[in-house]
Amino acid sequence: MSAELVKQCDIHVVPFGISLDGGNTYLKENEEITPLEFYKRLRADSNIFPKTSLPSIQDYTDAFRPYLEAGTDIFCVNLTAKFSGSHQSAQNAAAILREEFPERTIIVYDSLMCTGSQCALLWEINRMRNDGLTMDEIVAKCDKMRTPSRIFVTVDSLLYLQKGGRIGKASALAGSLLNIKPIIMFKDGELMPLSKVHGRKKALEEIVAQLDKAMPENKSDCIAYVIHGDELAEAQEVARIMREKYGMSLPFEPIDLGVTIGAHIGPTTLAVGFINKYEIV
Repeated sequence: MSAELVKQCDIHVVPFGISLDGGNTYLKENEEITPLEFYKRLRADSNIFPKTSLPSIQDYTDAFRPYLEAGTDIFCVNLTAKFSGSHQSAQNAAAILREEFPERTIIVYDSLMCTGSQCALLWEINRMRNDGLTMDEIVAKCDKMRTPSRIFVTVDSLLYLQKGGRIGKASALAGSLLNIKPIIMFKDGELMPLSKVHGRKKALEEIVAQLDKAMPENKSDCIAYVIHGDELAEAQEVARIMREKYGMSLPFEPIDLGVTIGAHIGPTTLAVGFINKYEIV
């Protein structure tokens, strides 16, 4: 989430870490390095193979404690546990602190989401909080919102998928030579290959068309969004098409792809997705 959205939604972010030197030094995302700075470094040096670091139990304990001491309950929304052990770290921290603060409620929630869908879910959770829903009601709504959500992804370069072991070296080379762009779908907490097309323009058209097909007929029932590595102008054009051609509601500007996912897919990533608004589930 952008700093503006974090402030607007009154959210505390527990950052992941990223290393650009083989794991000797980890920088905290948005505190010590921004996603755009990260992608600039990747583009400048193709020999960088970044490594990511999840927040520790102590990181979550340190984040939770001040709120609990102030008499505030905790609702921690995590990246899908299928991608990261951060959910388990948060659960362990919560178990420790429940003994110390038995009067407080600490909910640690596996969103089954990542990047833009998690951002959109947090946006909706903030709306639910402002509309007076209880924590139990919010959890019940989230349970119904996370399964229908979808993200459709393409990349201009297969280099980082190959480096991360998501695609073989031969496939990456062949794809680059033939100008083949993968279309990848994220659902139920997992990535799955969907199709391949020729050319970036066709790939962008395809991910928006796939999104339109996956969404309910009444587009106003959903929140749509665009995610990008460092392709802002392209992302803004895709957002314009989504609004003007397809009538989709995008409440926030294109989202910078965070370093945790970006380390494995690269700066040329562009994706679109949606979740249902809480009122219709």
